[in-house]
Amino acid sequence: MSTAWIIGTLASALGIGVGGGLAWIMKGFQQGFVFIYSLCTGLIMGLLFLEMIPESIELGGWAILAFGVATGLILFQYIHHFMDKITIITNSHQKDIFVRSGVLLTISIAIHNFPVGIALGSTIGTDFGGLMLTTLVLHNIPEGIIIFTPLFLAGFGFFTWVLFTSLISFPILIGSVLGQFFEIGMTPLLAFIINLAITVIFMVAIKEIFGEAVKNSSLWFCSMIGIIGFGMISIYLFLLN
Repeated sequence: MSTAWIIGTLASALGIGVGGGLAWIMKGFQQGFVFIYSLCTGLIMGLLFLEMIPESIELGGWAILAFGVATGLILFQYIHHFMDKITIITNSHQKDIFVRSGVLLTISIAIHNFPVGIALGSTIGTDFGGLMLTTLVLHNIPEGIIIFTPLFLAGFGFFTWVLFTSLISFPILIGSVLGQFFEIGMTPLLAFIINLAITVIFMVAIKEIFGEAVKNSSLWFCSMIGIIGFGMISIYLFLLN
């Protein structure tokens, strides 16, 4: 039991790291960011509507989902306004969009990973805990892809991959310790935290990622590629189950 936080953190880092590696490969073959951004939007929508939202409803119900979404919209507007003032990192507007999208997705998925860590810490050593570890690794792979794709397109490299993988895995570590030693269950408060993350991820996908792709292409093309991404996640989750 004392190794729960180590196991959970390494499992999360493995999944995110593999996803980052796949994002790097996609970057190498991409002929324009429109295709990659549209595909990532579809991947994100698939994760949200096929995995994260059903998980949230199961944990907290529809009322907490609605409250979390409303609060998440306010939180997103605040973060977006704040980052508009401080995210002047490059001399390219396009790269600034990439950086902002990557940072916002990292924050959101890190928030989502905290309750996951709590559940893992309280079940590690059981059959369910072993299943959660496998699920954590496999489900973090597409999350790694959607986080690192904009960051790699902005020109970041290996150090960013290591740093952001660590940042995303850290909430798993903290959550696992709390879940193990304090036996915290999946309370409505934790479901609310998940809903905040879901809302911010959704808004980043639509406003930052998909919106930017449409500006540089057509709604029809971006939607078709997005549907392909959604289908890929559908098949991936089906094979996992």
